[in-house]
Amino acid sequence: MKTITCNCGFTVKDTNAYKAEAIMWHHAIHDHGDMLKSMTVDMLEQWLMNKDEQLKAGA
Repeated sequence: MKTITCNCGFTVKDTNAYKAEAIMWHHAIHDHGDMLKSMTVDMLEQWLMNKDEQLKAGA
């Protein structure tokens, strides 16, 4: 089971890592759109690296 958790507490669990990440992106876009718009490329890169670590840990 792959698990990703947002800083707000929203958690995604799925057997497919791509599906879990897609669900998390959907959540982030719809619930944190303003925050995403204010993030730099470096901030987004760090966020993605952290979520990849969560996916690996949930393998």
